[in-house]
Amino acid sequence: MLATLSADPAYAHIVVTPDLIELGETVDVQVELSRLRPGSPPERLELEGDGLEVFSTELEARVGAETRWRARIRATGSPGVLPIVLRAVYPDGRSVEVDQSLTVVPASEEAGFPWTAVIVGVLLALGAAAAALFLARRKA
Repeated sequence: MLATLSADPAYAHIVVTPDLIELGETVDVQVELSRLRPGSPPERLELEGDGLEVFSTELEARVGAETRWRARIRATGSPGVLPIVLRAVYPDGRSVEVDQSLTVVPASEEAGFPWTAVIVGVLLALGAAAAALFLARRKA
């Protein structure tokens, strides 16, 4: 609890890509953190937000004092701006929290009834029936 209370807001270069995600879809986002405090880089990254399900976070690379993380997430709330908190946890147990946001768009609609295929099929059937009727009348 004390570590959480001592966490100061960070004013550093933070990039979350993509920052536009589809509701209900599981996506991998990349989080680039610049140096948030003196000393060693964070050993863990936590994400949280109302309407956000986090499956995993994994350190991908360290470039100097910067770190690059991959997080597998899913938006479960409603479309709109989703405020999230990124929490970089350091080896000494302290953490630095950074407020970010993601934009959640509505889920794409599933393909509905295939009206085009049905109309084309009906027209082909009518054409075949008309051709058969024409040939039958011609023979008679």
